[in-house]
Amino acid sequence: MADDKQEEQEPLSPEQRLDILEKKVGSNKLILLGLALFLIIVISVSVTIAALGLSGGEEQDSANTEVFTTIQSDIDQIKEQLLGLDTRLAKLNADMELQEIKLANSSNRMIQSTLIDQEANFQTFLTSLRSAVYDLAHMVPGSRAWLELYSDQIDQSLAHSTERVQRLKNIQTTDENAESFFGDF
Repeated sequence: MADDKQEEQEPLSPEQRLDILEKKVGSNKLILLGLALFLIIVISVSVTIAALGLSGGEEQDSANTEVFTTIQSDIDQIKEQLLGLDTRLAKLNADMELQEIKLANSSNRMIQSTLIDQEANFQTFLTSLRSAVYDLAHMVPGSRAWLELYSDQIDQSLAHSTERVQRLKNIQTTDENAESFFGDF
């Protein structure tokens, strides 16, 4: 090992120095040549792009400007149409809600009047029935017991019918209470 260290520390001969320098110069030449080639390619591509950009760029810019202007005007027209459709839709929704309220109220009133008429017919029938039972009880001897029984039942039915008519008349059918007469199904 001592011999190796002495050889490494021995001064190099001039020939050895020249060989080492020539190797370094050769590798430096290759690096510089590669860098020069790369710069030439980059410069030529840049010049080509700049030339194409200057020659055709004005035509493309004017064409792009025209296309952009056309698209912008189309967008403005579509926005106006959309706003018009939005206002029309809002108006139609309001009209539809008003018609639904009117329809609900008209059908409720019709059902209400039909039910009140029906109850009036029931009451007329029950009144006639009471009168017929009374007359029949006076015609048939010994029938006073069932006259009292049936008269009570007829009176109860008349009272219930009168209550139903009052409840029907109390039902509000205004715009504030536009729910269906029978409720939601």
